[in-house]
Formats: sequence, C-alpha cells, structure tokens
Amino acid sequence: MPENYIGIMCGTSLDSLDLSLCSFGKTNKVKLFKSYPIKQSLKDIIEKCKQKPTNKKLFKDTDKEVTEFIAKSLDKFVKLSKIKSVKAVGYPGITVLHKPQKKISITLGDPKEIARRTGLKIIADFRLTDMKVGGQGAPLAPYFHDYISSYEKSFINIINLGGFANLTCKSKDKLIAYDTGPANYLIDAIAKEYFKKDFDKNGALAKKGLVNDRALVAMMSDKYFDLQPPKSTGFEKFNIKWLDKFKKLFKFKNKESLIATVTQLTIISVSDAIAKSDIDSIDIFFAGGGAKNSFIKKEILKRTGLNEIEKLPWGLDYKNLEASSFAWLAMKRNTGKLISKGFLTGARSSRKLGSIYQ
Repeated sequence: MPENYIGIMCGTSLDSLDLSLCSFGKTNKVKLFKSYPIKQSLKDIIEKCKQKPTNKKLFKDTDKEVTEFIAKSLDKFVKLSKIKSVKAVGYPGITVLHKPQKKISITLGDPKEIARRTGLKIIADFRLTDMKVGGQGAPLAPYFHDYISSYEKSFINIINLGGFANLTCKSKDKLIAYDTGPANYLIDAIAKEYFKKDFDKNGALAKKGLVNDRALVAMMSDKYFDLQPPKSTGFEKFNIKWLDKFKKLFKFKNKESLIATVTQLTIISVSDAIAKSDIDSIDIFFAGGGAKNSFIKKEILKRTGLNEIEKLPWGLDYKNLEASSFAWLAMKRNTGKLISKGFLTGARSSRKLGSIYQ
C-alpha cells in the first residue's frame, strides 16, 4: 500500500517555499505540489541572518518567524491535499551557514516546534547526520535522482540549476554527484541590484551584454573548480564579496556585460563539469529555477552535445523534483533504511539521514 510523505524545499533565491506530496510503494507518484510565496519582509530578515548567522538575537527572532511561516504553510497544504494520513515530512531547513570542514550547518525553522504546531512527524537535520560520519552534508538530492534512474532503461543525468548548480551522472557505471559552482544566486543578485528584476528571464539581459573574457578566465581560475569530488559549495563561498573582487580588477563595459559574464560562468562551469565526468548517457534533465532559462540550457546543450529529457516518471518535473527528494529521504529515514554510497558526500559509511521530531 503506497504511503504518503511530504517534502519541503526553500532554495537560496527565497522566492517561495515548495511543498510536494508524494506516495511511495509499488507505484510512486507526486500527488500534489504547491509553492507558497515568501513575503519580502521575511526574505529581508533571512538575508540579514545569512550575513550575521552567529547573532543570537537576530537568529532567534528570524527562526521564530520562519518556523511560524512553515507551520502555517504546511497546515494549508495538508488541508488542500485532503489526504487522511501523512507518514512524515522531510524538512532540510533554510540554510544560513554551512561550513562542512568545521562541521557547522545552521538552518532556520525549528523542526520540533513545527511538529508540535502541525501534529506531524518532522524529519530534519539531514546535513548534520551526514556530517557526523565525515560527509559534507551535500549534495543529498542525487540519492533520489539515482533512485529514479533505477526504474529507467538508461541513466538520466540531472543538472539542478538552483542558486548553485549540481550534477548527478554516471561515469563507467559509477554514480557521481557534486556542486559544479554558482548558478542563479549570482545572476539573480545582479538582476536585482542593477536591473531591478528578480531574475533574468530566458537570459534576455545576458544576451545583450558582451562577455568580459579576462574576467571570466579569472573567475574560472578559482580553486573550487579544480577540486575533485566529493565537493559542495554555497553562498558562503560564491557571493557578492567574491564577485566584487573581479569588478574591482576588471573593467566591465556596462551592467549587461557583468550579467553576461556571470551567466557565462555558470554555462562554462557546468559544461566543463560534464566534460570532466565522462558520462555514460547522453540524456540530461534540467531541474530548478534555472531550467526556465532557455539561454543557459541551450548553451549547455550546445557545448556538451547532450540530449534534453523534458519529462521524468511519477509526475516529477523541474519544479517539484527537489522538494520530492526530501519526501523520499523522509521515507527512507522513517522506515529505518540506510543511505549507502557515502562517497557522494565524503561520508565514511552508510548512514540513516535525518533526525525525527514528533
């Protein structure tokens, strides 16, 4: 008998809280997906918290607001679904600081309080439980990506173009997954600061600009791109301060040149990662907000010669894939299943990912 699980995801863009209701059993299915917009005032204090994650009062106040928003959204979602039972909810938290080398991962949204307010079993701390056995706490969604392909005739490579890009692929039948570098996070930041837009729709702004080749070469010389997996990254590394270094060193003709160069950084870093991985299959699926950017997709496909797959099984799509990943991870933890292939994150052994709050 299929059992219901909910996955929650909020990316670095903070545009919405995504909830996906999935049933897992002999047949798997996404039953319902909904995005709840995050109001600007809440976005602003979350961003402040990211800048000062160790400020105890700021964190406490922000955590309280985030917890309330998540609990209310979850209640609305369950009512909307009209389902009678939910086994568990997978909630990875909204990250404000992640430094796996120091075994630090701080997230917003108190799972214990969310469980108390909703009456639902909440499974959280996915990153922390991975880090306890030597892992980096990311990427975790590729475990679900691998599970999807186990039902397909051939492996489906997946590029998730969220705030940061991550690749899931197979090379010589070995699973490989890691963060390739920045994606929407820097592009969106430039779009907001210079163009007063939330994002660059279909790369329209980038297409108007001339790429600063010298700046691009310098950006690509960052040591992160030469690191071997397992590796993960985020806004702690590739942020506005990182970008400011290049703005000072190189003259950008105009704001269009800046966004064109940073967009090209995403295209090249993703394409290079695919080339280095020597992947077995030519099929690739684009997920995350960047999957809507036709310019980035077209350029990656042109550089790599890959074939875009536009549909996944079970009703999965570019919008619900990441939230559904955490519904699946919640199912694995709730049923006591170990997650193997610890080499993806650098974990020393198979482990149960997540802590249970009820």
